[in-house]
Amino acid sequence: MKTVVFHKWWIIPVVAVLLAGGCSKSETSTETEGYGTLQIRLEPDAMISTRAEIATSPVPPAEEFSLTISGTDYSQSWPSITAFNDSQTRLKTGIYTVEIAYGEPAAEGVGKPYYYGSKSVEILPRKAIEESLTARIANAQVLVTATEAFLDYFHEATFTVTTSAGNRFTFTPGSETADEAVFVQAGTRLTLSGEAKLQSQTGTAFDRVYTFPEQTLEQTVARTRHTFRFDAKDNGSATLTINLNDEFLDERTIDVELNEDSQKDNNA
Repeated sequence: MKTVVFHKWWIIPVVAVLLAGGCSKSETSTETEGYGTLQIRLEPDAMISTRAEIATSPVPPAEEFSLTISGTDYSQSWPSITAFNDSQTRLKTGIYTVEIAYGEPAAEGVGKPYYYGSKSVEILPRKAIEESLTARIANAQVLVTATEAFLDYFHEATFTVTTSAGNRFTFTPGSETADEAVFVQAGTRLTLSGEAKLQSQTGTAFDRVYTFPEQTLEQTVARTRHTFRFDAKDNGSATLTINLNDEFLDERTIDVELNEDSQKDNNA
């Protein structure tokens, strides 16, 4: 009978291969089990409500929207949606809140829209989830205008809107360059003041300064343009109409005495 001898150096490599194969399978299972990935697609909505909806421009690209994902014991931010999508970040199975934003919520001025959007997203194990998020304008706008009838009675009219944050914005209806609407914080108070020159009794010159009584708007509405519109329906008065969306919010009549002596008393 022939005796077969197994040398130890034959066995060791086989065992090593088996062990290596077992570790690789375990590690792969650990890395994928209970995790998924997410891709975000941006859908910006730049509409502002006026008497007819208009779009602000230009609409910022996805590269300029920041992104934050938060969940149970998890919170992380990325400088842009593009940066997040490119990172291929794995998220543990569960429900998360995804927030996207552009601009600063407290910023006020021309060309300073603030966009915001959020959505609840469920991450599933070993799944690549794609979600669309809509970002809408979350601040408000203000604009001061005047009709031709108003500008026939008043000359060199200048109005100032003061916001709750203390920012002051000047509007000059009738000027060669049309005023732009200004972005302001939503849910805040606006104060309107102004003055203009009155026509002389002879109708030959605008030489008397009239100061309009201060007006207030108690609360601005997000995604809405608030238009202070001055008119002069009758000689000796001015009408202020405040428009929100497709309907006017308020109409106020301001009595303006065109007699020169009365005007001097008003400015005294």
